[in-house]
Amino acid sequence: MLFIKVIPFIFIMFFITLKALFSQTAAMNAEISSLVRPNWEFESFWAIPRIGETKPLVSISISGGNSAINVRCLDLEYLEIKKTFKPKAKLEREFLHKIMCKSINRALKNTKGLSQLVQRTGLLEVGLRFDFQNGWIQFEKIPLPPQPDLEMNEIGSVLDLHQQNT
Repeated sequence: MLFIKVIPFIFIMFFITLKALFSQTAAMNAEISSLVRPNWEFESFWAIPRIGETKPLVSISISGGNSAINVRCLDLEYLEIKKTFKPKAKLEREFLHKIMCKSINRALKNTKGLSQLVQRTGLLEVGLRFDFQNGWIQFEKIPLPPQPDLEMNEIGSVLDLHQQNT
């Protein structure tokens, strides 16, 4: 009987916690979007076809006590890593990603109060996804960098045979 009463209680507590977390994330997304938007020239990209499909992911971190912001464009950085073990790897609309990252970098460097917002998250590095169609910025988990496939490193693989023949 007690078990039947505990399960709904746990479910309700989980739902309330999840709802609070979602509302906090939505508030942080709205806050960073309104903070960065005046310095971000996303409207100048609206003439580009399918601009809403390209949403670059950047990583920002605050260095030291001087509140200097370090910005890394993860899509481009991970492409370069991937090219080390897959030379033919490509990023769809790579040139557009480069231009977008320059715009994002300039906007983040010119935004006052960004370091306090990043510090409030409690993380050393924060991932941000930029939507150039709507001018919206979302906090996002930073994915792991690409890793070589396991089959590439096996003895007798194509790479191993190539190294033996040279």
